[in-house]
Amino acid sequence: MLKPLLLTAALAALVAGPVLAQDTTSQPVQTPLPPTAQDQAAPAAPSGEQAVPPAETATQEQVTPPPAEAIMPAENVTDMRADKLIGTSVYNTEGQEVGSVQDIVFDKDGKIVGVVLKVGGLLGIGGKSVGIKWDEVQVVPQEDLVKVNYSEDQLKIAPAFKTQDALAAEQKLEPSQQPMTPTSTQ
Repeated sequence: MLKPLLLTAALAALVAGPVLAQDTTSQPVQTPLPPTAQDQAAPAAPSGEQAVPPAETATQEQVTPPPAEAIMPAENVTDMRADKLIGTSVYNTEGQEVGSVQDIVFDKDGKIVGVVLKVGGLLGIGGKSVGIKWDEVQVVPQEDLVKVNYSEDQLKIAPAFKTQDALAAEQKLEPSQQPMTPTSTQ
């Protein structure tokens, strides 16, 4: 029993030895490429300096960061990121959980117009999506809390939210769902 264990340990050390002995600070070996016509036409750089193509130098010098007023360096205490908002439980004014935020809807100008809540279901299975306009939602970022003025029963009987994809799919199905009318062969 001891002999196979020692043999395995020795084999592992033999295999791992060269890997551990590698110098991680060394640069990879680069093989020179044959000169191109452009390389042959370019003047040689003075000894000790590498030639840098003029286009790369100009590009590096012209890059500037956006203006300070365009940058948001940190999240404010009164802010809530979308990744934190999505999945957050939603409560009514009595403190009862009525659903969770499933999605956020933006208009063409990038303004939030509403949220889609997942309502009903059991352990994340079933239920339905209900769209609520943004001005009907109170977000309390300091408490990671979202509130609406509606009960779970009210939201369960509300019309289901439909995405543009779902509406388009319904429109494609409508003509094919109509009953076939028999044609007369007289």
